[in-house]
Amino acid sequence: MHQLIKRKHLQPGMFVVSYGQGTFHSPLVRVAAHIFSPSQIDELVPADVEDVLIDTSGAMPLPLADRVPVGAPFSVEFGEELHIARKLYSDALDYVKTFVDGVRKGTDINLSQATALVDSFIESVFRNESAAVTLFKLRGFDEYTYTHSLNVSILAVLLGKHLGLDKAALLNLGLAGLLHDAGKARVPTEILNKPGRLTESEFEVVKIHPLESVKILRRQKDMPVEVLRAVLEHHERHDGSGYPQGLKGEAIGSLSRIIAVVDVYDALTSQRVYKEAMAPTKALGMMFQWRGQQFAAQDIDNFIRCIGVFPVGSFVRLSGGEFAVVSGINAQRPTRPEVKVVLDARMRPQLPRLLNLWVVEGTAEAQDIAEVLNPAEHKIDLEPFLSV
Repeated sequence: MHQLIKRKHLQPGMFVVSYGQGTFHSPLVRVAAHIFSPSQIDELVPADVEDVLIDTSGAMPLPLADRVPVGAPFSVEFGEELHIARKLYSDALDYVKTFVDGVRKGTDINLSQATALVDSFIESVFRNESAAVTLFKLRGFDEYTYTHSLNVSILAVLLGKHLGLDKAALLNLGLAGLLHDAGKARVPTEILNKPGRLTESEFEVVKIHPLESVKILRRQKDMPVEVLRAVLEHHERHDGSGYPQGLKGEAIGSLSRIIAVVDVYDALTSQRVYKEAMAPTKALGMMFQWRGQQFAAQDIDNFIRCIGVFPVGSFVRLSGGEFAVVSGINAQRPTRPEVKVVLDARMRPQLPRLLNLWVVEGTAEAQDIAEVLNPAEHKIDLEPFLSV
């Protein structure tokens, strides 16, 4: 809903549509941007403007400062945590392969082992979330069946952390992400990996996997009901177009909505046997168009604020011609992340250097992100650059 307010009432979280009356002396200026910090107000709207048009439906909820994060608020250097996270991811991948193959054979899931794994994810995210999240950019397309569950679990924990969820909720969220597709082990591989569009009957087979997942998980002693609900509802959609129950709006659980968002994001940005990975910014742009339709607007806004306009691990070309990997986000200035410059303008390796695009703004070193690229298309392996 559009609302005209005084400029002095603008505050972070609001979405500014435009200002001006559309006359010669007061031309209409379209802004179409969120306010992320008080200082950004001056950048978006001149001080002499009196009235501003905002879109209340596009407002982003701000992080709740009074929520206490889980665990000690310590930080570990990116390179150090990346080494730890890489080992964790490898061990977790072995676990997922074991439980998926076990489901196919009718073996029960080891809940205690899964819980310990998610605990490790939570600890890693709190030590250095950039390192933990970077890993899922590096996996191979041939292991998507397994890596997708890990990525959804890690992303869900990250989003839950940013929303201020407590340890118990983060644990349930991570477990739901890790186990959400257990039922796909009972869907024929030729359907799951079909390169073309599924037939109506094939899609009906796929749609049973949330129910199959719950059947499998219910056999495990002490499986939390919150996990079961999130697994059952992760394909439900805000507008009622999802499955298996066709739930709408607030009828869908809060953890279910988190899993739904990160599930779609990872699917879009993953390379598959039959499709190339979509660039993170393109995927976010597509998902933004689904606000108020497949997903509640606030759910998409929260996710974008969590991982940034340019997510960590994105391969970008800078306005000066060099190439870099996004290594950190600036919550107050999402379009000015921290990057690690790794290639010169001719894509030749150079001594990596960190560059905070927000800090250098207005200086001789100032640069913008000119383009987001798919490293696979340029045969660039980013992993060697991430640890240096």
